[in-house]
Amino acid sequence: MALMLSVSATNTQRKEPKLNPENKIFIITLDGLRWEEVFRGADPKFINDPSLADTALTKALYWANSQQERRRKLMPFFWNVLARQGQLYGNRDHKNYVNVSNPYSLSYPGYSELLTGEVDFSIWSNEKKTNRNDNILDELNELPAYKGKVAAFTSWEVFPYILDKRQDQTGFVLNAGLQKIEGRQLSAAQSLLNTLQGHMHGETDTRYDELTYIACKEYILKNKPSVVFLSFSGTDNAAHSNRYDEYLQEANNADRMIGELWRMVQSMPDYAGKTTFLITTDHGRGKKKKNWSEHGILVAGSSQTWFALLGHTIPSYGEVKSKSQAYQKELNKLIKEILAR
Repeated sequence: MALMLSVSATNTQRKEPKLNPENKIFIITLDGLRWEEVFRGADPKFINDPSLADTALTKALYWANSQQERRRKLMPFFWNVLARQGQLYGNRDHKNYVNVSNPYSLSYPGYSELLTGEVDFSIWSNEKKTNRNDNILDELNELPAYKGKVAAFTSWEVFPYILDKRQDQTGFVLNAGLQKIEGRQLSAAQSLLNTLQGHMHGETDTRYDELTYIACKEYILKNKPSVVFLSFSGTDNAAHSNRYDEYLQEANNADRMIGELWRMVQSMPDYAGKTTFLITTDHGRGKKKKNWSEHGILVAGSSQTWFALLGHTIPSYGEVKSKSQAYQKELNKLIKEILAR
Protein backbone atom coordinates (compact mmCIF):
# COMPACT_ATOMS: atom_id res chain seq x y z
CA MET A 1 0.00 0.00 0.00
CA ALA A 2 2.99 2.32 -0.25
CA LEU A 3 1.52 3.87 -3.38
CA MET A 4 -1.71 4.94 -1.68
CA LEU A 5 0.07 6.15 1.43
CA SER A 6 2.25 8.43 -0.64
CA VAL A 7 -0.90 9.90 -2.20
CA SER A 8 -2.35 10.75 1.20
CA ALA A 9 0.84 12.57 2.08
CA THR A 10 0.36 15.02 -0.78
CA ASN A 11 -2.64 16.73 0.81
CA THR A 12 -0.85 19.42 2.82
CA GLN A 13 2.69 18.29 3.57
CA ARG A 14 3.92 18.31 -0.04
CA LYS A 15 3.74 20.68 -2.95
CA GLU A 16 2.09 19.67 -6.17
CA PRO A 17 4.32 17.09 -7.90
CA LYS A 18 6.27 18.18 -10.97
CA LEU A 19 4.81 16.22 -13.87
CA ASN A 20 6.93 14.31 -16.34
CA PRO A 21 5.62 15.06 -19.87
CA GLU A 22 6.94 11.71 -21.12
CA ASN A 23 4.40 9.88 -18.97
CA LYS A 24 0.95 8.98 -20.32
CA ILE A 25 -2.13 7.91 -18.40
CA PHE A 26 -5.39 6.22 -19.38
CA ILE A 27 -8.23 6.61 -16.86
CA ILE A 28 -10.79 3.89 -17.60
CA THR A 29 -14.12 3.37 -15.83
CA LEU A 30 -16.63 0.50 -15.85
CA ASP A 31 -19.91 1.94 -14.64
CA GLY A 32 -21.39 0.24 -11.58
CA LEU A 33 -19.29 -2.94 -11.73
CA ARG A 34 -19.34 -4.49 -8.25
CA TRP A 35 -16.15 -5.50 -6.46
CA GLU A 36 -17.72 -8.92 -5.94
CA GLU A 37 -17.55 -9.79 -9.64
CA VAL A 38 -14.07 -8.32 -10.07
CA PHE A 39 -12.59 -10.38 -7.22
CA ARG A 40 -14.95 -13.36 -7.00
CA GLY A 41 -16.25 -13.76 -10.53
CA ALA A 42 -19.86 -14.74 -11.22
CA ASP A 43 -21.94 -14.66 -8.07
CA PRO A 44 -23.40 -18.09 -7.19
CA LYS A 45 -26.46 -16.41 -5.61
CA PHE A 46 -27.45 -14.91 -8.95
CA ILE A 47 -26.12 -17.17 -11.68
CA ASN A 48 -28.37 -20.06 -10.63
CA ASP A 49 -31.52 -17.92 -10.58
CA PRO A 50 -33.43 -18.32 -13.89
CA SER A 51 -35.21 -15.01 -13.35
CA LEU A 52 -31.89 -13.15 -13.37
CA ALA A 53 -29.97 -14.90 -16.12
CA ASP A 54 -29.93 -17.30 -19.04
CA THR A 55 -28.55 -19.85 -16.62
CA ALA A 56 -27.24 -22.57 -18.94
CA LEU A 57 -25.35 -20.29 -21.32
CA THR A 58 -24.10 -17.97 -18.59
CA LYS A 59 -22.80 -20.87 -16.53
CA ALA A 60 -21.07 -22.34 -19.58
CA LEU A 61 -19.29 -19.04 -20.17
CA TYR A 62 -18.50 -17.83 -16.67
CA TRP A 63 -19.03 -20.54 -14.06
CA ALA A 64 -16.33 -22.60 -12.35
CA ASN A 65 -16.18 -24.26 -8.96
CA SER A 66 -13.30 -22.15 -7.67
CA GLN A 67 -13.55 -18.42 -7.12
CA GLN A 68 -10.14 -17.87 -8.72
CA GLU A 69 -11.19 -19.64 -11.90
CA ARG A 70 -14.56 -17.82 -12.04
CA ARG A 71 -12.95 -14.41 -11.92
CA ARG A 72 -10.37 -15.46 -14.50
CA LYS A 73 -13.10 -16.60 -16.87
CA LEU A 74 -15.03 -13.37 -16.41
CA MET A 75 -12.09 -10.95 -16.69
CA PRO A 76 -9.11 -12.77 -18.21
CA PHE A 77 -7.04 -9.65 -18.88
CA PHE A 78 -7.43 -8.49 -15.29
CA TRP A 79 -6.35 -11.81 -13.82
CA ASN A 80 -3.86 -13.11 -16.39
CA VAL A 81 -2.04 -9.83 -17.07
CA LEU A 82 -2.98 -6.99 -14.74
CA ALA A 83 -2.88 -9.10 -11.55
CA ARG A 84 0.61 -10.32 -12.46
CA GLN A 85 2.10 -7.04 -13.64
CA GLY A 86 0.10 -4.39 -11.76
CA GLN A 87 -2.05 -3.85 -8.68
CA LEU A 88 -5.70 -4.45 -7.74
CA TYR A 89 -7.36 -2.79 -4.74
CA GLY A 90 -10.77 -3.34 -3.19
CA ASN A 91 -11.09 -7.02 -2.26
CA ARG A 92 -13.10 -6.68 0.93
CA ASP A 93 -12.59 -10.38 1.68
CA HIS A 94 -9.08 -9.29 2.68
CA LYS A 95 -10.25 -6.09 4.41
CA ASN A 96 -8.82 -4.09 1.54
CA TYR A 97 -11.47 -1.40 1.31
CA VAL A 98 -12.19 1.18 -1.38
CA ASN A 99 -15.25 3.44 -1.16
CA VAL A 100 -16.70 6.55 -2.68
CA SER A 101 -16.70 9.47 -0.24
CA ASN A 102 -19.93 10.99 -1.52
CA PRO A 103 -23.03 9.73 0.32
CA TYR A 104 -25.19 9.28 -2.78
CA SER A 105 -23.49 6.36 -4.59
CA LEU A 106 -24.78 7.42 -8.00
CA SER A 107 -22.94 7.91 -11.27
CA TYR A 108 -22.75 11.71 -11.54
CA PRO A 109 -21.54 12.17 -7.93
CA GLY A 110 -19.07 9.29 -8.37
CA TYR A 111 -17.55 10.57 -11.59
CA SER A 112 -17.41 14.10 -10.21
CA GLU A 113 -15.57 12.84 -7.12
CA LEU A 114 -13.07 10.93 -9.26
CA LEU A 115 -12.39 13.74 -11.71
CA THR A 116 -12.43 16.70 -9.30
CA GLY A 117 -10.97 15.06 -6.19
CA GLU A 118 -13.75 16.60 -4.10
CA VAL A 119 -17.21 15.75 -2.82
CA ASP A 120 -19.83 18.31 -3.83
CA PHE A 121 -22.90 17.64 -1.71
CA SER A 122 -25.05 19.67 -4.10
CA ILE A 123 -24.48 16.99 -6.75
CA TRP A 124 -26.88 14.38 -5.43
CA SER A 125 -28.49 12.94 -8.59
CA ASN A 126 -27.81 12.15 -12.25
CA GLU A 127 -29.62 15.27 -13.37
CA LYS A 128 -28.12 16.98 -16.40
CA LYS A 129 -26.83 20.08 -14.71
CA THR A 130 -23.47 21.76 -15.17
CA ASN A 131 -20.70 20.80 -12.75
CA ARG A 132 -18.91 23.97 -11.65
CA ASN A 133 -16.02 22.16 -9.97
CA ASP A 134 -12.62 22.11 -11.66
CA ASN A 135 -11.77 18.70 -13.12
CA ILE A 136 -8.38 17.13 -13.66
CA LEU A 137 -8.76 16.84 -17.44
CA ASP A 138 -9.14 20.59 -17.79
CA GLU A 139 -6.38 21.14 -15.27
CA LEU A 140 -3.91 18.96 -17.16
CA ASN A 141 -4.92 20.41 -20.53
CA GLU A 142 -4.00 23.88 -19.25
CA LEU A 143 -0.42 22.80 -18.59
CA PRO A 144 2.04 23.38 -21.44
CA ALA A 145 3.22 19.75 -21.34
CA TYR A 146 -0.30 18.40 -21.91
CA LYS A 147 -1.98 21.19 -23.87
CA GLY A 148 -4.00 19.64 -26.69
CA LYS A 149 -3.03 16.15 -25.53
CA VAL A 150 -6.06 15.36 -23.36
CA ALA A 151 -9.11 13.47 -24.69
CA ALA A 152 -12.23 11.84 -23.24
CA PHE A 153 -14.54 9.27 -24.82
CA THR A 154 -17.62 8.18 -22.91
CA SER A 155 -20.69 6.05 -23.53
CA TRP A 156 -22.86 8.05 -21.13
CA GLU A 157 -24.29 11.23 -22.60
CA VAL A 158 -24.19 13.13 -19.27
CA PHE A 159 -20.42 13.71 -19.35
CA PRO A 160 -20.61 17.09 -21.13
CA TYR A 161 -22.36 18.29 -17.96
CA ILE A 162 -20.01 16.49 -15.57
CA LEU A 163 -17.00 18.00 -17.33
CA ASP A 164 -18.66 21.38 -18.00
CA LYS A 165 -18.25 21.11 -21.76
CA ARG A 166 -21.90 21.34 -22.81
CA GLN A 167 -21.49 24.68 -24.58
CA ASP A 168 -17.82 25.57 -24.36
CA GLN A 169 -16.08 23.19 -26.74
CA THR A 170 -12.64 24.70 -26.26
CA GLY A 171 -10.06 22.82 -24.25
CA PHE A 172 -9.68 19.07 -24.35
CA VAL A 173 -11.51 16.78 -26.76
CA LEU A 174 -14.73 15.22 -25.43
CA ASN A 175 -16.88 12.78 -27.39
CA ALA A 176 -19.86 11.52 -25.36
CA GLY A 177 -23.00 9.51 -25.99
CA LEU A 178 -24.17 9.71 -29.59
CA GLN A 179 -22.01 12.67 -30.57
CA LYS A 180 -20.49 12.22 -34.01
CA ILE A 181 -16.75 12.23 -34.56
CA GLU A 182 -15.80 15.66 -35.81
CA GLY A 183 -12.84 16.67 -37.92
CA ARG A 184 -11.36 16.45 -41.37
CA GLN A 185 -9.96 13.36 -43.02
CA LEU A 186 -11.81 10.90 -40.80
CA SER A 187 -10.59 7.34 -40.93
CA ALA A 188 -12.79 4.66 -42.47
CA ALA A 189 -13.63 3.39 -38.96
CA GLN A 190 -14.59 6.90 -37.76
CA SER A 191 -16.84 7.47 -40.77
CA LEU A 192 -18.49 4.10 -40.28
CA LEU A 193 -18.99 4.83 -36.57
CA ASN A 194 -20.78 8.09 -37.42
CA THR A 195 -23.10 6.14 -39.70
CA LEU A 196 -23.71 3.25 -37.32
CA GLN A 197 -24.32 4.96 -34.01
CA GLY A 198 -27.44 6.68 -35.26
CA HIS A 199 -28.97 3.23 -35.70
CA MET A 200 -27.32 1.19 -32.91
CA HIS A 201 -28.68 2.38 -29.60
CA GLY A 202 -31.66 1.82 -27.36
CA GLU A 203 -34.13 4.22 -25.82
CA THR A 204 -31.46 6.53 -24.36
CA ASP A 205 -28.59 8.51 -25.81
CA THR A 206 -26.06 6.21 -24.14
CA ARG A 207 -23.76 4.71 -26.74
CA TYR A 208 -22.77 1.07 -27.00
CA ASP A 209 -19.39 0.56 -25.34
CA GLU A 210 -17.94 -1.05 -28.45
CA LEU A 211 -18.58 2.13 -30.43
CA THR A 212 -17.10 4.29 -27.68
CA TYR A 213 -14.03 2.08 -27.72
CA ILE A 214 -13.65 2.33 -31.50
CA ALA A 215 -13.95 6.11 -31.35
CA CYS A 216 -11.30 6.26 -28.62
CA LYS A 217 -8.94 3.84 -30.32
CA GLU A 218 -9.09 5.63 -33.67
CA TYR A 219 -8.37 8.96 -31.98
CA ILE A 220 -5.36 7.49 -30.18
CA LEU A 221 -3.92 6.05 -33.38
CA LYS A 222 -4.27 9.38 -35.19
CA ASN A 223 -3.55 11.97 -32.48
CA LYS A 224 -1.40 10.24 -29.79
CA PRO A 225 -2.93 11.97 -26.71
CA SER A 226 -1.06 11.81 -23.41
CA VAL A 227 -4.11 11.74 -21.11
CA VAL A 228 -7.15 9.65 -22.05
CA PHE A 229 -10.42 9.23 -20.16
CA LEU A 230 -12.44 6.24 -21.42
CA SER A 231 -15.76 5.47 -19.73
CA PHE A 232 -17.87 2.35 -20.39
CA SER A 233 -21.55 2.12 -19.35
CA GLY A 234 -22.65 -1.37 -20.42
CA THR A 235 -22.39 -3.02 -17.00
CA ASP A 236 -24.66 -0.43 -15.36
CA ASN A 237 -27.20 -0.52 -18.18
CA ALA A 238 -27.47 -4.31 -18.00
CA ALA A 239 -27.75 -4.25 -14.21
CA HIS A 240 -30.58 -1.72 -14.24
CA SER A 241 -32.38 -4.02 -16.68
CA ASN A 242 -32.01 -6.76 -14.04
CA ARG A 243 -30.12 -8.96 -16.52
CA TYR A 244 -27.28 -10.62 -14.68
CA ASP A 245 -26.29 -12.57 -17.79
CA GLU A 246 -25.86 -9.36 -19.80
CA TYR A 247 -24.11 -7.68 -16.88
CA LEU A 248 -21.47 -10.42 -16.88
CA GLN A 249 -21.17 -10.23 -20.65
CA GLU A 250 -20.61 -6.46 -20.52
CA ALA A 251 -17.91 -6.89 -17.87
CA ASN A 252 -16.23 -9.50 -20.04
CA ASN A 253 -16.48 -7.25 -23.11
CA ALA A 254 -14.92 -4.32 -21.23
CA ASP A 255 -12.08 -6.54 -20.00
CA ARG A 256 -11.44 -7.64 -23.59
CA MET A 257 -11.37 -4.07 -24.92
CA ILE A 258 -9.09 -2.89 -22.12
CA GLY A 259 -6.73 -5.77 -22.87
CA GLU A 260 -6.72 -4.97 -26.57
CA LEU A 261 -6.08 -1.29 -25.84
CA TRP A 262 -3.18 -2.18 -23.55
CA ARG A 263 -1.58 -4.39 -26.19
CA MET A 264 -2.09 -1.70 -28.82
CA VAL A 265 -0.41 1.09 -26.86
CA GLN A 266 2.47 -1.19 -25.87
CA SER A 267 3.13 -1.70 -29.58
CA MET A 268 3.35 2.06 -30.23
CA PRO A 269 6.65 3.93 -29.62
CA ASP A 270 4.76 6.96 -28.25
CA TYR A 271 3.32 4.83 -25.44
CA ALA A 272 5.43 1.73 -24.88
CA GLY A 273 7.18 1.91 -21.51
CA LYS A 274 5.60 5.30 -20.77
CA THR A 275 1.94 4.49 -20.07
CA THR A 276 -0.18 3.70 -17.01
CA PHE A 277 -3.76 2.43 -16.92
CA LEU A 278 -5.89 3.44 -13.91
CA ILE A 279 -9.13 1.43 -13.99
CA THR A 280 -12.02 1.93 -11.57
CA THR A 281 -15.78 2.35 -11.19
CA ASP A 282 -18.13 5.12 -10.07
CA HIS A 283 -20.18 3.22 -7.46
CA GLY A 284 -21.06 -0.24 -6.21
CA ARG A 285 -24.40 -2.05 -6.10
CA GLY A 286 -26.68 -4.02 -3.80
CA LYS A 287 -25.68 -7.42 -2.48
CA LYS A 288 -28.98 -9.31 -2.54
CA LYS A 289 -31.04 -10.85 -5.32
CA LYS A 290 -33.73 -8.26 -4.70
CA ASN A 291 -31.44 -5.25 -4.97
CA TRP A 292 -28.21 -6.21 -6.78
CA SER A 293 -29.40 -4.23 -9.82
CA GLU A 294 -29.84 -1.03 -7.83
CA HIS A 295 -27.58 1.45 -6.07
CA GLY A 296 -27.91 4.62 -4.07
CA ILE A 297 -27.91 6.06 -0.60
CA LEU A 298 -30.41 3.48 0.74
CA VAL A 299 -28.87 0.40 -0.93
CA ALA A 300 -26.18 -1.30 1.17
CA GLY A 301 -22.99 -1.96 -0.79
CA SER A 302 -23.43 0.95 -3.16
CA SER A 303 -20.46 2.91 -1.80
CA GLN A 304 -18.07 -0.05 -2.19
CA THR A 305 -15.72 0.25 -5.16
CA TRP A 306 -12.31 -0.93 -6.41
CA PHE A 307 -9.47 0.20 -8.64
CA ALA A 308 -6.56 -1.28 -10.57
CA LEU A 309 -3.20 0.01 -11.81
CA LEU A 310 -0.95 -1.22 -14.59
CA GLY A 311 2.05 0.59 -16.01
CA HIS A 312 5.76 1.16 -16.29
CA THR A 313 6.11 2.80 -12.84
CA ILE A 314 3.64 0.55 -11.00
CA PRO A 315 5.22 -2.16 -8.79
CA SER A 316 3.76 -5.60 -9.44
CA TYR A 317 2.00 -6.13 -6.11
CA GLY A 318 -0.84 -8.01 -7.78
CA GLU A 319 -4.01 -8.42 -5.72
CA VAL A 320 -3.35 -6.27 -2.66
CA LYS A 321 -4.45 -8.17 0.46
CA SER A 322 -3.30 -5.84 3.22
CA LYS A 323 -5.90 -4.17 5.44
CA SER A 324 -6.44 -0.58 4.31
CA GLN A 325 -9.02 2.03 3.39
CA ALA A 326 -8.90 4.14 0.23
CA TYR A 327 -11.42 6.59 -1.22
CA GLN A 328 -12.40 7.47 -4.75
CA LYS A 329 -11.43 11.12 -4.37
CA GLU A 330 -7.83 10.09 -3.60
CA LEU A 331 -7.45 8.71 -7.12
CA ASN A 332 -7.45 12.26 -8.42
CA LYS A 333 -4.18 12.94 -6.59
CA LEU A 334 -2.87 9.54 -7.62
CA ILE A 335 -3.23 10.54 -11.27
CA LYS A 336 -0.85 13.45 -10.75
CA GLU A 337 1.59 11.30 -8.79
CA ILE A 338 1.69 8.75 -11.61
CA LEU A 339 2.37 11.48 -14.18
CA ALA A 340 5.20 12.80 -11.99
CA ARG A 341 7.07 9.51 -11.75
